[in-house]
Amino acid sequence: MLERWQRIILVIRARRKPSQSLPAEWGTGEDARMSDTAPDSPPHPKDATWIEATPGVRGVYVNPSRWWQNASFALPALIAVVSLGAGAVFGWAEATGFGLFATVVTLIMVPVVLLTWRGTATAVVLTDLGATALHEGRVIHDLAWADLRRIERVEYLGNTRYKLVHGDEDRFLIVESEIERGAALVDQAFAISGIPRQSGATS
Repeated sequence: MLERWQRIILVIRARRKPSQSLPAEWGTGEDARMSDTAPDSPPHPKDATWIEATPGVRGVYVNPSRWWQNASFALPALIAVVSLGAGAVFGWAEATGFGLFATVVTLIMVPVVLLTWRGTATAVVLTDLGATALHEGRVIHDLAWADLRRIERVEYLGNTRYKLVHGDEDRFLIVESEIERGAALVDQAFAISGIPRQSGATS
């Protein structure tokens, strides 16, 4: 997968115009060795397939998280394991009962988390024409630079998200805090689209 990601970076380099530059985090070496020059995670294989088949790719920003890392699932699952383990080792009936309760909560949350995950971007790709949010190779939202109106920065519970607002009805593509180098994505979106910066969108 790493070698494939390196090939994608080389393809992006080959497609860009001489006056265009890649994000600084990708380094300047012609071999584009991601492992040496950038902290980015390789994209999902299906995202990588989409990226390789898409012309004019200018930037790729990956969400390395997985559905089971969602706190709504991970926290009750962890509580269930710890409580059941403590109940089995020390013979605590209360711990066992609480562990069973946490297990039920975990099972209830599985379909909810999976449904939410299906709408979560595993990568955001910037191209010459616009921005596209992908979920495992499936387009879940896209916009044209010509329709981009503004970029908003939103602080929520200590996390920073960005909204790329576009169209006449204020539709928006959300860049979640889990997306690596979200601020760099915003900088590149401003550079490609040419829209003026607003104070609420600065990184």
